[in-house]
Amino acid sequence: MDMSVQPTAGGTPGTRRRAPVRLRRVSRRRTPIVSPSLSHRLDVLALVLTALIVLTGAGVRLTGSGLGCADWPECSVGHLTPALQFHGLVEFGNRLVTVVLTVGVAVAFLGSIFRSPRRRDLMWLSGGLVGGVLAQAVLGGIVVYTKLNPYVVMVHFFATMLLLVDAVVLVHRSTRDYTPGSGHLLVPRPLIRLFYGALALLAFVIAAGTATTGAGPHAGDASGQQVAKRIPIALRDMAELHSSLALLLIGITIGLVVGLHMGDVPERVRRAARILMVVMVAQAGVGYTQYFTHLPALLVEVHILGATALVIGATQAFLACTYHAPEVLPAPVVLDRPEPSVPIGAH
Repeated sequence: MDMSVQPTAGGTPGTRRRAPVRLRRVSRRRTPIVSPSLSHRLDVLALVLTALIVLTGAGVRLTGSGLGCADWPECSVGHLTPALQFHGLVEFGNRLVTVVLTVGVAVAFLGSIFRSPRRRDLMWLSGGLVGGVLAQAVLGGIVVYTKLNPYVVMVHFFATMLLLVDAVVLVHRSTRDYTPGSGHLLVPRPLIRLFYGALALLAFVIAAGTATTGAGPHAGDASGQQVAKRIPIALRDMAELHSSLALLLIGITIGLVVGLHMGDVPERVRRAARILMVVMVAQAGVGYTQYFTHLPALLVEVHILGATALVIGATQAFLACTYHAPEVLPAPVVLDRPEPSVPIGAH
């Protein structure tokens, strides 16, 4: 038997074939992935918190706690938290809700960043919420430093309504396909133009409502505090302007509802318009009741709740006029696991 060692290819006689060197993979930290359903729930949370800050901010003003914390970001000079007195606790509680809102919209923004598949429109909308909330916090500080200047308070409230619209659009888009060309108009264009007019008029109604509040008795301060400045217009005149614009808005909305029911429009669009009309009529009823009962604080809070519902309903009704199919998510790709490598010469 020949016992000589055969040379290997590229080697020398007497050497054995070596098994190939197996390189160890360097583990990389995986980027967190947020599912579309989880991102949608975070967006809904941001919407709820945005609506909540409207109501708690109104509660501060209606309880006369606007100057309960006379400094910002501290409650008073040298003290972050308030003393155990009612107005300071109410105002500080609203600030804590603002902190929770800031965290909530930041988490929603991160959910959009790490969402899979990532969508740029959702990132812009959620990023707008973060920037808006931070700007609102600074504006709230200006409200305190100006001792509840009614014009600054008006801007503060109106900006919160814009944040609310942003949050509603974010929630709506987060489950639907908004790629270019994916939308299909469900409503005749003349009615869409009428809807644009109704939304513009709604903005004027809200502005007139905040001005009416600025001329009214609920300045946000309380006895023993510095008297807040009021808008130098008779309350009755501002209330009449506000109610006239509101009645005009209701008339346009009724015409819009009738037009939708006469045309070939899906029932869900008609239902959204009917709900909007009912909310408007109820809001008008609360407004007239609070005026003739001399503006009790509880009814004013209900009226602000109605304004919040009105903004949400008007935005949803407008979005319902265009159909976007539910977002189709790509199926997960399952890769076949490679067979383990076997060293050369092994049997």
